[in-house]
This record gives sequence, structure tokens and C-alpha cells, in this order.
Amino acid sequence: TLEPEYERAATRTHGVAKFYAVNCDVESNRGLCARYNVQGFPTLKVFTEKRTKRGSRRAVDYQGARKASAMAKYARSMLPSLSTKLSADGLDTFVTGTQLPKAVLLTERSKPGDLWRGVAAHFDRKVQLAHIVNPDSATLERLGVDKLPTIVVFPEHTDPSVAELYTGESKYLPLAKFIHATAIARKPVRQSKAQTNPVALDVQQIETQADLERVCISPARNSPVPILCVIGVVALEPEFEESRAEHAQVVTVLESVLSGQRLRSPHAPTQPNSNSDDYDEVEGDSSADDTSEPSPPLRVAWVNALSAAGQQVRTMFGLSDDLPTAVAVSPRKHAAAPYHGAFTRADMLDWADQCYEGRGMRRIAGELIISGKQEAGHDEL
Repeated sequence: TLEPEYERAATRTHGVAKFYAVNCDVESNRGLCARYNVQGFPTLKVFTEKRTKRGSRRAVDYQGARKASAMAKYARSMLPSLSTKLSADGLDTFVTGTQLPKAVLLTERSKPGDLWRGVAAHFDRKVQLAHIVNPDSATLERLGVDKLPTIVVFPEHTDPSVAELYTGESKYLPLAKFIHATAIARKPVRQSKAQTNPVALDVQQIETQADLERVCISPARNSPVPILCVIGVVALEPEFEESRAEHAQVVTVLESVLSGQRLRSPHAPTQPNSNSDDYDEVEGDSSADDTSEPSPPLRVAWVNALSAAGQQVRTMFGLSDDLPTAVAVSPRKHAAAPYHGAFTRADMLDWADQCYEGRGMRRIAGELIISGKQEAGHDEL
């Protein structure tokens, strides 16, 4: 059996490469297994840094020896190179370049090792990682660094002077926990100063078709204005602290999008971009009763990617396999737009604004239907 060797391979990589098991005999997993053309058992798939047109990582079949040492070595060799090489004088520009928090490795090695590459892969689209080779003494003094290698985390993109040094072991788990706690869990969420009225009550979970109807579809039917429903997709395994923390961060971003959504005239129709193949106006919209009480133009919800409902949402809208992700749905227009990008408040809010204006929205093939609540078919080795 492969299981003992697979478990040893996972142990040998010390968390740098992730090893998962999927039972293709479980009904809720069959769509996933079919998508990746799994025809025999056991099959080993390795997900690379190359992406498909849908934004998910490409999968290749592992053809090597089914021994722990060989599988671990191959997994390490396939780690993506997502860390940006910087010069010391480019550090401030890097820190302030995007709204994501940053983590920088100061090292004497010409290339980052497997540990840093694995951390960069884990925090892809959540924290930007970079490395500086042989930084000058002025940079070391400024950052308070007295030895190499050292990792510096910049949690606030607006202030490069705010930095925290990692002083723990050179091991994956404590380092990943430090970056998460410093750069993600404590990252402040700014509220829009222009916002004076909330656009909806809260971020609700979708587990069944009834939830989808209640949160997204029914409000759109009863409103004289277009309703946009943003559904965040995140993997939640409540038994794991890191999973709970990531879920909480995703919900925080969704809440900030909800509260920061720019106010609009409640009766202003959504105008598609006439220069694209965005969705057309649906017949009958002009017949809506303009005297009725307007509903908030934005609804926000989340779905567990590991649940049957989450898997169906990802399949229905062609979402990336990289999590967290999201989709904006317009039930009245029967249109949707998947989200591509970093899961940050500012980026998500800009995307929601564009979707509300009709940009990037495409007609949905089929009905907005998900099945009832089922147990997730995710197995751990």
C-alpha cells in the first residue's frame, strides 16, 4: 500500500510541501477527481506554479518511485519560485507597492532554500515575499538585524518603518505561524470614511439551496434595483486553528467590503459596458415598481469550499482552485463574474464596484441551483 510511504514523504518535507489525500469513491469528490482525469488508484498529482486560464494551478502526474525519499525530493523540486529578488535600495518601494503585507528574507545565499519557497507558496496572494542577498550594513542597522539569515515582516504597506523580526527556529510551522500572526491576523481593516449607512446586515453562510435563495435570489426578485451577491469561498476545517484563523480573516475582508461599498442611488440601473460582451439588460427590469422599498444593492455571503455546496459553487462558476476566492452573482441578470486577485479589502471593493456596473459579468448557463447540505469528502492521511 502507498499510504505508509506517502505519510513518511509528508513528514520528510516538514510542511514545506503539502500532501493531501482525496477519496474518489466519495460522491462529493467525484467531480474533483473527474476534473483532474483520475482514472486509477492510487494516483499522485502535483500542482505546479503554472496556472490554467481559469487561474488554478496546473496538475502533473507523478511518475517516479513510490518511495518516501523519492516523493519528498520531487515535491521539493516542484516548489514554485514566488519570492521576488530585491536590492536593498528597492526595499521601501516593494513594501509600499501593493496593499498586501510583506515578508523579506535577508540572506547570504544566492537563492532562497526550500523553506522560504514553501512559505512563499503557502502565502501566495495573501502575503508578498521577497529576498535580499547580502544586504548592506545600513539596511541591517536600520532594521535592527545583527545576523543572517533573518526574516523581517512588514504588516503595514503604508509604513516601511513598521517591521517585526522573526527570531524563532528555521522550521516551517513556527515561521508560518509567525507570518500569519504578524502579517494577516493583526492586519487592520480600514473602514470607508464616506460610508454612513450599511448596505446589508451581515456576512451569512450558504450551506443549502434555501440559503442561496434567502441571501441572494429572493432579495433580487423583490427589489426594483439590481442586487449583487458576493459569495466568498474559503476552506474551513474547524478542528485546525490555522484554518479557523484564515476563515476569520476572509470573513473580515467580506465584512469590510460590505461596510465599505460605495453608496449609490437605490434606483440607478446597472449599466453594462457597451464595448464588451458583458450581460445585456434583462427584459422587464423597467417594469419594476419604483415606489417599493429599495433593497440594499449588495449582499455578501461565504461558503465552505470543502462542503458539497462549496464544491458545486466552484464548479458552477468555474472558480479557481486557489483559495480563498469569490464570485459576484446578479440573480436578476442571471450573470456572474469570478474574482481573480489578492483577497484584500481594497481590491475586492473595486471588483465589486465594477461588477455592480456590469463590467466583467457574463451570462450564467443553467439554473442557480445547489444541492442540500452534505458532509465534506475531504480525508486526511
